[in-house]
Amino acid sequence: MILRELRELAGMTQDTLGEKVGVTRQTIAVWESGDRKPSVEQLGRLAKALGVSLSLFIESEPGAEPVLLFRADMPSALSQDLRHILTQKVEDYAAIEQIVGAEPVLPESRKVPDQALDAIDTHAERIRNWLGVENGPLGDVLALLEDRGIKIIQCPLPQQVSGFSAYTEELGGVIIVNAEHATERQYFTAIHELVHLIYHRMEYRRPTASTVKGKDPREKFADAVAGAVILPRAVIEEELGFYQNRWIPEPVLQYIKKRYYVSMKTVLFRAEQAGIISSKQRGQQMGKLIDKYGKNDEGVRLEKPSIPSRLERLAFQALADEKISSSRAAEILGRPIMDIRKDLLKWIDGEAFA
Repeated sequence: MILRELRELAGMTQDTLGEKVGVTRQTIAVWESGDRKPSVEQLGRLAKALGVSLSLFIESEPGAEPVLLFRADMPSALSQDLRHILTQKVEDYAAIEQIVGAEPVLPESRKVPDQALDAIDTHAERIRNWLGVENGPLGDVLALLEDRGIKIIQCPLPQQVSGFSAYTEELGGVIIVNAEHATERQYFTAIHELVHLIYHRMEYRRPTASTVKGKDPREKFADAVAGAVILPRAVIEEELGFYQNRWIPEPVLQYIKKRYYVSMKTVLFRAEQAGIISSKQRGQQMGKLIDKYGKNDEGVRLEKPSIPSRLERLAFQALADEKISSSRAAEILGRPIMDIRKDLLKWIDGEAFA
């Protein structure tokens, strides 16, 4: 049953969900194992507790294939149930777009030329032009992509999974990022997946496995272009030109991290690609950072700007225009209905809402 994936995406334990639904943890465990099914009434309580549509339980029977075309760096993490959950979220998003007259967007597909890694700055410049930015900091990357019409879905995923991307011609481009990851990693993942949407579009229909040992060259390409989008060569040369063939002090790395919302490791990779430091020095400096902070931390925590997402803005616009109900908005946004009603008053009064 799809229940386990929904519960984990909601960040709930079996005990917590059981309390909300009025059953024991053991009952939740039995439902998740498929040994017993909840009644229709219990399904309704589950849907309400998890902030999803009841139809998600009913329509996710085996054999029902999601319409979205997905691509994942780690395909094994994209289970059939998770595909159904994400597809439902995207279809809810698309329904709100249609209600308010917002058009879905899918970036133009491009073919990766030979020796693509030698031209990453050219590819990055094209993407920055498409995003409508110059050489300055991108700021909130998720908001920037949403303003461009890409659907962004933030949800908890396994630690080793950064995100996925998907599309259809009708629904447009979709990027899913792990809400549990650090801000700079979410931003990098979003651009990484945008690169896949642009340059590896055909693989969403017919995924192909890499025959090369080591890291897939398509992932290396997406990583390299994403880094160049966030930190263009001109920025790297301006910020780090003084450190040509010299050790880059950690306070300088921290400054660039805070200014451009990018990891210090990405800064070092870009410095190497720009010829400012050697591959050996980059490895040594990254090793120092890992020894000091660990593999998945860098000491400096970046906070995302506290602004409503595009989906929230569209949902509250539809709610204010009385085109959807408060319960439907709560279902789509995964939030309690009382919070939706309070924020609607702020929306109508022209105030910001959380």
